[in-house]
This record gives sequence, structure tokens and C-alpha cells, in this order.
Amino acid sequence: MKNFRLILIFLSFFLALIFLYAVFLFLSIAKPKYYIKPYTLKKETAVRGNIYTKNYTLAKSEKNYGIYVYPDFLDKDKIDLFYNLFSIYTNIPAEKLKKRVNFYYSKGIKRILLAKVDLKTKQNLLYLRKVLDKNRVFKSNDAGIRRGFEILSLDFKRVYPYKDILEPVLGRYRKDKKKGENGLEEYYNYYLKAKKDGIKKGYRDVLGNIVYDGEAVIKQPINGNDLPLNINLALQRKIELLLSSQKEKFNAKEVVAAVMDTRTGKIIAIASSNRYNPSFITKEDIPNMKISVIREVFEPGSVMKAITFAILLEHNKVNPYEFIKGYNGRWKPKWRKKEPIKDDKAFDWISAENVIVYSSNIGISQLVLRLSANEFLEGLKKFELDKKSGIDLPYEINGKIRSLKLLYYPVYKTTTAYGYGIKVNFMELLKAYNVFNNNGIMVVPKIADVKTEQKRVISAKNANIMLNILRKVVLKGTARKANIKGLFIAGKTGTAHVSKGALGYKEDTYNVSFFGFANDEKNRYTIGVTFFDIKAKWPDYFASNSAVPTFRQIVDIMIKENLLKAVDAK
Repeated sequence: MKNFRLILIFLSFFLALIFLYAVFLFLSIAKPKYYIKPYTLKKETAVRGNIYTKNYTLAKSEKNYGIYVYPDFLDKDKIDLFYNLFSIYTNIPAEKLKKRVNFYYSKGIKRILLAKVDLKTKQNLLYLRKVLDKNRVFKSNDAGIRRGFEILSLDFKRVYPYKDILEPVLGRYRKDKKKGENGLEEYYNYYLKAKKDGIKKGYRDVLGNIVYDGEAVIKQPINGNDLPLNINLALQRKIELLLSSQKEKFNAKEVVAAVMDTRTGKIIAIASSNRYNPSFITKEDIPNMKISVIREVFEPGSVMKAITFAILLEHNKVNPYEFIKGYNGRWKPKWRKKEPIKDDKAFDWISAENVIVYSSNIGISQLVLRLSANEFLEGLKKFELDKKSGIDLPYEINGKIRSLKLLYYPVYKTTTAYGYGIKVNFMELLKAYNVFNNNGIMVVPKIADVKTEQKRVISAKNANIMLNILRKVVLKGTARKANIKGLFIAGKTGTAHVSKGALGYKEDTYNVSFFGFANDEKNRYTIGVTFFDIKAKWPDYFASNSAVPTFRQIVDIMIKENLLKAVDAK
């Protein structure tokens, strides 16, 4: 009996120990009502790089932050104070905040996203959180832990502070696709894109903040690279406004222009009359997203004459001072089956250089026949009129030149010489013309401040001859309105009917251009202006009355911006 009692006592003691251990184990494992995990991990969003030029940021990324609240920790007596103060700091109506919290809390959600804010608002809310903690707006739970509102990094939004400036060249960022679309945003997408999010993890204190002890892990986000541009923003904007007014004045579909540093290939302005705000795109803006300087191929007209003449010089097939028969403005050789070749200004005889100065179709047609088909084709290829310009923009459409087979025919060779039957884009022409102002060296144009490439196309001697001839175009030829005293201004006009394909040409619609140069004692610039589908009345549609005055106004702007200095300027 005595032994039985001892066994019973021992067994009861043993069971009691097991019960106490089970209770201890339960308390150790079971989570209390307001349990908060002591170890936390927070993501720090990486952002896309900025696009900037000197002191101006054209595209930047602003982080979005999520503000989370725990309704169970809000003191009921001070809940109105919380909503009213939060409303003041975020400009979100207090009633809207209440409705949002009540809606999600009724669904059993204990941690509610109250608002999304930017960096500036986040900084203000950090101060508000201190004020609320001081006034005990958030109460402690049974475990002694108090939770205020929590701020977490969410994502970022792309901001374009200057709206339509540099569009469509700048392009835009597509948040839904997480990549750039069109323009520089797309071309440099890999360079700009956010690389890797950062993290912060470790134990939290009673207020929910990470304790930065030896156990904490901090990895900073790897953001995208910033992209510097060569653009002069003041010049860019003034040219854009000029082109917008010229579009209306001359009834054109679009007007484009670009200014390039001759020696370096840096594009300091590249503008269009047709722009859009990448932050607020409407249906009407969609056509304006086309980057016409690289995606609009057109017959250049008489600007091709200078390139043809340069090829003749390279093959020693022309003397600028020799004379050519002008046929009094009308020439119909045997191989010309339809209308004769015509000139706007009739000459009996004309010097070879004056073929360029006065833009003679008859003169250049006779001269180009001195070239073999192969010599002409190879010359055009040297000027890369059949290749993309290489400018840092996506989806460029390269020009098209006639085949060797067609260039054996005089009719195709001559029309190509004065700019019909060949199609080029604006940047190809700007790049080709730059050769004349750069001692025969071709430079690839670049909008971003990056390395470029160059190569020799014609001899320095022939480039200088061409430059002097193009100077005479401004002094006494078709571009007299471009002349500015104290500066070296040169260039060539081009006016061409807009093609209707197999149906011929539109009688009242033209593409007109002026490609030229503005140099002072220190600087050399290559400038191009093109009007697409101009429908102005006679004689305003001619390049001499539209593109040339526009070029002149661009140079005037450059003088005011101290990019050029006339030698006689006070």
C-alpha cells in the first residue's frame, strides 16, 4: 500500500512536470493576439536613371511610398486627430481616409495601405509620425508594442518637368512595360533602367523600426545610370517655338530643324513643330510621336546638287570655273522622252560653280553625265545616303539610292543629281553636309554626351572648294536671306514636289530644305531645316522664302544665346 502511494505521488509529480512543460512550450510557440514578428525585411526600390543636360533634368524618377496603418493600434479617442493631421500633410480629405480604413478593416484586413505619396510628402510624414507618437495617438498592445503608421518603398513614377520640350526625341517611359518607349528613353533603355532593388532586414524595436545592430543586413538599391545630353535647353526651346509658328505661317504638316557642332558631332538642338507631353498623351498626340528627322524619307531636291558636285570634284571631272551651256532654261536631250529639264532662271552659259549657286538643273544634269554609273553610285555611298545616320535614336529608316543598273540610264542619273528618285532622311543629309564644313571628315551625330565615330569622305581641298561655293549661294544665290554680317554663313536650298508614288507628284505640296553652316572665329555649326508637305502660296513655298528665313532666325537665336559671335558685334 505504501509502495502504491509512492508510485502515485511520483506519477502525479511527473504529470505535473509534463503539464508545466507543455504550458511553457505553448506560451513559447503560440502567438498572442497582437503578435508582431520581431524580424522584418523591407524592400528599397531601385529607380530609373535621369536624363539631363547641364543644369536641367528632362526626365527623372520619383519614388512612390506606401503609408500603411494598423487600425487596432489607433486610440479611439484620438482617431479624428490622426485623420485630420494626416489630411493636412497629404491633401487627402479626412473623410476619404476614414472610409478607406473602415472598408478594408471590415474585410478583416489589419494592415491597410492608407495612401501613396512622393518623397517630399514622405519626409513631412516622418515628422508627423513623431508628433503623433508624442501625443500617444497610437496605443500599445498587451505585449507593450506600439505601432504607428509604416512607410514602405513601393515603386517610382517617371516625371518630365518641361512637358513637351525635346519631344518626340526624348520619348517616354512605359510603367506598364517597365521600359522606355521611343526616342532616347528606348534607345538607352538598358543604360537607364533600374538594376536591382535594395533590402533592409533585421530585428525591430517596439515601434517597428529596424535595429541596426550586427545582425542587420543593408543592401543599397542599384539605380539606373544618369544620361547626360549635349542639348542646349534654352536654344532647344526657342527653336521649338519658332518651328511651331513657322508651321502655321507656311501651312506645313511639320517643320524640323537641328543644330550640330561640326567638329564633334554633338547635337545641341533637335526640334520639331509637332510635339507632345509624355505625361499626358491624348489620341491627337499619337501622330506627333513619330521622330520625323529619322523616320520620314523624302526626295531632297536641289540640296543633292552640292553632293553630286563634290563627287565630280573627287573624280576630277569638273572645274568650278569652266562654263556650261544653259540652253536658256530649257533642255530636252534625245534620252529625255517627256518634258524637258527646266531651270527657274534662264542662262545661255553658266559657270560650273554657278550651277550650285543658282541651282541649275540643266547644269548639274550635264555635269553628272561625266561620271560613270559606278563612280556616281560609289560617291553616294561614301556620303552614306543609303545607310542610317547612326544618331542615337531607335527605328531609323535609312535612305534609298538607285541601283547601279538604273544609273546607267541618263534620265535616272540626272534626276538623282538634282534630288529626285533618291530618298533620304533629314539626319542623313545633316551628316552628309557636315562633311563640307569639317574638312571632308564625316562625323556621326550624337544627342547624348557619348563617344562618336568619324571618317574621311572627301579631301580637305575639295571640302574647302565646296564650302566656298556654298558661301556664294548665300552671298548672291538662292539663299541670300540667310546672310548675317560678321558671320560665315553658307548652304544650299532644296525644293521638291511631294511624291504620290506611281501617281506622280502633288502639284501644290512640297518638301523644302536648307542645309548650311554658321561659323565664327571659334565655333562651327551645321544646321538643317526642313518643311514637310508645305502648302504655302507661290512663291512662299520655295526654300528661299521659307526654310532659309527659318535658318536665319535660328542663327539669330544662337547669337543671342552667345553660341555665335559676329566679328563686328559690339
